[in-house]
Parts: sequence; structure tokens; C-alpha cells
Amino acid sequence: MKAALLLAALLPLLAPGAWTEGRPEKQLSPAPAGSYRVTDCLGRTLAFPRIPGRIVLAGRATLLILDAVYLFADARSRVVGVGDTDQGLGDFFPFLDGQAGTKARFDNSAGPEQLAGLHPELFILKSFMRERLGNSLEALGIPVLYVDLESPEAFAADIRMLGDLFRDPSRAAFVNGFYDSRVAAITRRVRGARPPTALVVQYSERDGTAAFSVPPAAWIQTRMVEIAGGSPVWKGAGAGSGWSKVSGEQAAAWRPEHLLVVSYSRPGLQVIEDLRATGRWPAGLSAFPADFHSWDQADSRWILGLSWVAKRLHPELFADLDLRAEVRAFYGELYGIDGRTIETVIFPRIEGALAQR
Repeated sequence: MKAALLLAALLPLLAPGAWTEGRPEKQLSPAPAGSYRVTDCLGRTLAFPRIPGRIVLAGRATLLILDAVYLFADARSRVVGVGDTDQGLGDFFPFLDGQAGTKARFDNSAGPEQLAGLHPELFILKSFMRERLGNSLEALGIPVLYVDLESPEAFAADIRMLGDLFRDPSRAAFVNGFYDSRVAAITRRVRGARPPTALVVQYSERDGTAAFSVPPAAWIQTRMVEIAGGSPVWKGAGAGSGWSKVSGEQAAAWRPEHLLVVSYSRPGLQVIEDLRATGRWPAGLSAFPADFHSWDQADSRWILGLSWVAKRLHPELFADLDLRAEVRAFYGELYGIDGRTIETVIFPRIEGALAQR
């Protein structure tokens, strides 16, 4: 992939819709030499003599870590091992890294001995993996940095931390500016508008039986609805530690004006077709878009998810919001993916979801 060479020529063609304002200019600066310190999301400060040259991304939710780390171009030559990044809809990794085929791959349940065999200089894990995996890796004397990512604020803090790690704070500021400008534009639009009720529910299947769950109040799915000017009807029903199971009857009984369905391993449009066939779900039923990964989760795509939610909840306020332009800007500006790949690989995966009525 010739993303790095194409990015400079592509950027003028990837401007987002006129609804965004104050988009920052990209700045690059050389990494300074010498030892430095980085503080992770758990408040732990690690010292590095130089930027780590062998980084491994491991544990559950590796794909969320990968998509955040690869917002920094310097990561591509430094990441040597990556856990499973396919939730069931495909693997984005080969489109991020032209050398993906040369990197070590392993299951997200891989243990410390297997991972240590990669001879890493640094592990990056999700914070909830510290007890399950991180402590054992630390006991082997291998540095571990933890990321959270689970709210807009946590995501921004982790991007700043990664900017510190790669000694590229200007890139971190650019990335956070990309997100901040869009959040600010949406917040301005919905101020004073009536908040429609909404329910975000994750659909999954266990032994052929449908299962439903709702996210915690502090997680990014709930925050998306609130930032987009909606009222999350399930708020208070979800536990703070993860998705909470609810019955289909309970989900339907909330009677939200908008029911936004998340499906990580099966195309969302197929799921809502099945739900509609039962005849007990509200009219405002739609599926979160997903290309390789769903736009709802604490992944870099959450900003696309926020724009989509805002347009679903307030179509009259966001009539001029061009989601396709936002997709081009996201993949072009943040990942340097060329326009042809965006048109031929990304758009075919999301066109149906974007066309939902």
C-alpha cells in the first residue's frame, strides 16, 4: 500500500462536509533523542531510554488498541506482534500495515510465556487485562502500557499518551483536534433541541437463541447518544463493568423512538430484518454501520458512529452532514488510506447501513 506517498496528494480531496469547523492542520516533527517518561491510563509512569522498537499488542480487545496505535505512522515499523483483530466482519490490519503479513499473530487468549517469546520491548494492553495478563508480563520484567479508550475523554487521553510514547505530540494534537472539531459541531447543532429517546442494544446469538445487552452509563455508546442530543432510555440499567443482559421484552418495553442495534459478528442489516419479522420491535429500528468493525465501540471509528447517531436522531438538523465525506476524511487523514481503497473496500461494507430510512 502506498498510503504514505498518496496522503499528501489525497488530503485536498478529502475535506469533510461544511458542518465541521476549525479543522487543525497536520504537523510533523522529528522525534527528540534521549530517555523520556510516559504515564498510562492507570497513572503508572514508565521510563524509556528510546522509542521501543519491538511493540506487541495483546489481550482481549486488541483491535481497539491496534486502531488507536496505528493513528501514528511510526507504529507501523515498531509493532512486531498483534493479537486477533477480526470480530467476524473481516480484518482491517492488512489495510493499515503493508507489512502485516510479516508480523506475529496469535490468539487473544495467548499467555505470558508465548507472548514473551516474541522478545518485545513493550506490551500495550487494555486496562482490564492487567490482572488477567499484565501482571504476569510485568513480573517477567517486560514493560506494559495500558489504555482505556472507553469514553471520549479516555480516548483523547490515550491518544496523548501514545503521542508521548512515539514522541510525536503534534500528531496526537492533530488526531484529537479531528475528533474535537466534530464533537463541537454536533454539540452546537443539538443545543436546545428536544432529545428523542434512544436505546442502544447489542445483539448476539448463543446456541441459536437471541441475546440482548445494554452498555454502562459511562461507556462510549451511551455518551454517543447524549452528545448527539438523545436521551438514553436504558441509562441506569447497565452495570459499570460491561454490557448488561436484558430480555427482548424489556428492550421492547422501553419503547424508544430510536432503537440502534449493535452486532459485532453478523451484519447488522440481517439482524434488524430478523427483529422486524417478530413484529414486536418499534418502527425506529436501525443497525449501527460497520465496515470491518462496528462504529459503536471504543474504537477510533466512534467519531463516525457519533456522526451517524446524530443524523439518525436529528435528521432535520444534520441534513447537510455528508457521512460519505466523513468516511473519506477519517480513513484518508487519520490512516493515510488511498481514495481507491476507500471507495472499493470500505464503502461496499457500509452503503446499506448508510442508506437506512
